[in-house]
Amino acid sequence: MQEAIQGQNLKESIAMAFNLGVWMRQKKGHEGRVLEVAKELRDIIFWNISQQYSNIYPPEILEANVEYFLEIALLGYILPDICPPDEELKNKLIALIEAKARTTYKKDQDKQEQPTITSY
Repeated sequence: MQEAIQGQNLKESIAMAFNLGVWMRQKKGHEGRVLEVAKELRDIIFWNISQQYSNIYPPEILEANVEYFLEIALLGYILPDICPPDEELKNKLIALIEAKARTTYKKDQDKQEQPTITSY
């Protein structure tokens, strides 16, 4: 990505991916199988990212972003089944994910590599 990741865009994208996973858990309940849900989530994320960025970035950048946001969505899908909902935990996870993404972005920028995080 050539432009810098701006303010809330990354955080909002991370939260959207996480909440997509939570929504899928609510929709599927305990009957959803992780592999099936992962495919559905991947399709949704791919569609959203490709609608916005397919004319701007090469396919390998798009795929890397799809996989990244899929991991976050799966965290949102799996976590409610493991522990009770906790808004403080969710906010902390999103902040930690954002911090890691910004660190990775900064390292890529320093190496003058093309970063692989778009907004979702």
